[in-house]
Amino acid sequence: MSDKISPGLEKNLNDAINELNDKHIELAAKEYKKHWSEIQVPFSLKEGLSRYTKDELTNIRKYLQLKGISKFKKGEIISVYQEKIPELLETVCLRFDEERFGLLVKIARKGGSIPAPDLEIEQIMYLRATGLVYTGIFQGEKILSLPEELVAPVLNLNDSLQVRAIVKRNTEWIKLTRGLLYYYGTLSLTQLEEMIESYTRNEVDPRNYFEIIYEANVYQEEMYIDREGFSHWRVTDPKKVKHEHKKRDDLPFFSFTKEQLLRAGEPDYIERNKSYMQLVQYLTRNYEMDKEEADEIVEECVYETQIGDELGEVITFLGKVIEFESMESVQQLTDYVVNLMNNTRKWTLKGYSSIEVREKSESGLHPLVKAKKNSPIPTENKKVGRNEPCPCGSRKKYKKCCGR
Repeated sequence: MSDKISPGLEKNLNDAINELNDKHIELAAKEYKKHWSEIQVPFSLKEGLSRYTKDELTNIRKYLQLKGISKFKKGEIISVYQEKIPELLETVCLRFDEERFGLLVKIARKGGSIPAPDLEIEQIMYLRATGLVYTGIFQGEKILSLPEELVAPVLNLNDSLQVRAIVKRNTEWIKLTRGLLYYYGTLSLTQLEEMIESYTRNEVDPRNYFEIIYEANVYQEEMYIDREGFSHWRVTDPKKVKHEHKKRDDLPFFSFTKEQLLRAGEPDYIERNKSYMQLVQYLTRNYEMDKEEADEIVEECVYETQIGDELGEVITFLGKVIEFESMESVQQLTDYVVNLMNNTRKWTLKGYSSIEVREKSESGLHPLVKAKKNSPIPTENKKVGRNEPCPCGSRKKYKKCCGR
């Protein structure tokens, strides 16, 4: 049977792809219009809620965990929200971190509206679902706004030392959690709680901790949660990571400082060690690319190493983004890649690099990556930048979609 696609089938496939892309474009236009329609400021809570569809009001109900009103008419729901949203303002803010709470305070300090910062669509949807923040176009500019009834209460909450202390604690929990997952890959809820308690020296309430982390991840997706526990968003096989952890019961998790974890907990963090920067410099010196492009390529090499890819797979990836001129150039690049892989902290090694495990214990010996001579020269392919729109048409960045 021939593997060749007939011209007719190829045309049908192309038409289907184009239709799919057109649907994504149409959907994006509808979402844009819904989120960024004309708005007048100041406005009341009732006026703001009246701009929402029944489905959007349902999202607010779910977020605020209000029961017994799902069958109410739109006007009745809005009346309930007018009463409940001001009452629940403090409760909602006590689940925020410094970024989200700070955004509310900034809007309030500016009298109820600010120019909209550059946020992902998921973040906009999250903020709208709280019933607190409203989006729109005012005098030709995108803005984020608070209903006039909430401006003074938000400023009062900012004056509360207790509220600010809890928001600061939430921020620390979130960053430490993200940092731990950046280095360890996958952890159970129990493991995370124990580690957070160790670093903060304070007892952690499991339910409260889960709620804070879960909601932070809805706002900004940096991890995912399944039956295996919590995983860094780039982990492709959490079960494998946990299995590798279990195989090394005699090897304690690498002991990072609190400061290291807080840094690693920043969005899109990447550890740029000496071997990382050496490879970046090699690429910029020997290939036609700037430092930013080289950094993206090396970052991808780090993630491939973390998920357990072998040297050949990393070199194959590089062959898709770099045009090799000779076997000698492949060998030179391979030496730098080997150095990077041996010095990259791996999820399967509980946060250690291969060199650190080798130095720590002969019984826990982990083979170092070695370059193989006469490796085949991979074929060239077009690279999609991790921060570029995903070519599948999802409207997400490549790193948050097909680049996962």
